[in-house]
Amino acid sequence: MKLALSVLSLSLVFANVGVAVAQDHEAREHARAAAVAAAKAHGKDAVVSMEEPARSYFDWGAVIHPNGEIMSVRDGSVAATMGVRTGDRLLQIDQQKFSAQALGDIIAYLEGLEHGSELLVVVARDEQTKTLAGKVAATVIPGWRLEVDVANEQVDIADSNACGRISVFATPPQTRDLYPAYFSQIDGENAPPRRSIVKLSPGKHVIELHELISDQWVRRKKGIQQAKAIEIDIKADTTYYLAAKFVREKRLSTFKEEYWQPVVWREIEQACEGD
Repeated sequence: MKLALSVLSLSLVFANVGVAVAQDHEAREHARAAAVAAAKAHGKDAVVSMEEPARSYFDWGAVIHPNGEIMSVRDGSVAATMGVRTGDRLLQIDQQKFSAQALGDIIAYLEGLEHGSELLVVVARDEQTKTLAGKVAATVIPGWRLEVDVANEQVDIADSNACGRISVFATPPQTRDLYPAYFSQIDGENAPPRRSIVKLSPGKHVIELHELISDQWVRRKKGIQQAKAIEIDIKADTTYYLAAKFVREKRLSTFKEEYWQPVVWREIEQACEGD
């Protein structure tokens, strides 16, 4: 049983799109940290770029025992749509004939199928042989490119060794109507230009942001948009990610700029002292 579950569960790391997006976001954060550390280690004051190409994965949706028996079929999966049932015995996938020795090749073949391609599966069911047809539905994770301005990546305006951070570096999830923003003022003083991460002493701080909302429904008034303030009680060794929250039901209220508000969309514990 352990062999079946460990070898045959396809793409469990990417069980759903939400998990994939979250992991992609974490990858960007780790890439930024790695780029900064590498540049500082070599004494560089330059823009460091990192990127990862688009990729996709195909989860057929059936778990197969090494003897070929279909142990389970996930509702809504391609396998379920094709009519594969628990208890079927796999005989062939396209030109790949099943055998315990060829099982790894079959799984690799499934995972490498392109989105939209046709798929034929032959199974044995109740002493009958059935050929089931379907179409591959792969999940695509977009590619990304990251540039880090090492010289201007972070500024320290903390008053003591203990500190926390505010950040507009990470791209917030637009699926939650969250959009990028940039610092305008911090505690009544103009924010350091081009800084995406700022270290602050623990305690209450007032941060003013300008929004960078790209939603097509936003119709801004002419002239410079007003910054909006948010007060944050900064805790030591904590990073607060800020964004512009699009208030969709007030999208037409552009004169008073009620269509957005500054928010903390993510808060994580992260060592700050000694950075």
